[in-house]
Amino acid sequence: MPFAAVCFNIMKKKKSFELHDITEIKVFILYILDHIAYPIDQSALLDIISESTSVISLDYDEALRGIVETEHVYYEEADGERYYMISELGKMVARELYDTLDSEFLEKSLAIAGKYLSFSGSGVRSFSKIEKTSDKRFSVNLRAERKNDVLMDVTLNVNSEAEAREIKENFDRRPESVYRGLLLSATGRIEYLK
Repeated sequence: MPFAAVCFNIMKKKKSFELHDITEIKVFILYILDHIAYPIDQSALLDIISESTSVISLDYDEALRGIVETEHVYYEEADGERYYMISELGKMVARELYDTLDSEFLEKSLAIAGKYLSFSGSGVRSFSKIEKTSDKRFSVNLRAERKNDVLMDVTLNVNSEAEAREIKENFDRRPESVYRGLLLSATGRIEYLK
């Protein structure tokens, strides 16, 4: 393929990463909120959007207000900051529309959103427990949830009680880091460690 054609294809591909209208912006915001799965502050949400699109636009605020008014998203205020969360209605409606956006754009955006994952102040609670198994091994269950939404529920089986305690204590100290590490392992996206 000639160099000019390659450059044109690259430019064309980059162009497909832009959100073209208010509806696409709304679907994109719902997509991000659905995948983050817990409240995120407005500043971080707008940072994710602008970093994903490389464009700063007043349409983001308008789109966010619109999906709040239609009850696809709700928010709570704490310490002068708004925290947004997708509603069940938003999940149902938006999952039908995700395919209207470019899949590479969405994947890139999730990687960017990974940098903003934080359990602090989000209402996420973590739980861990160790049980001895019938084959004299040890089972460690690690769980993170917010209200009725389970963000993570992982069980690891190890050979020693000391190893099980080490896993449990690490998760209890840093559940967010363990969650990010699991996302990194499951997706292969290094961005979750940033």
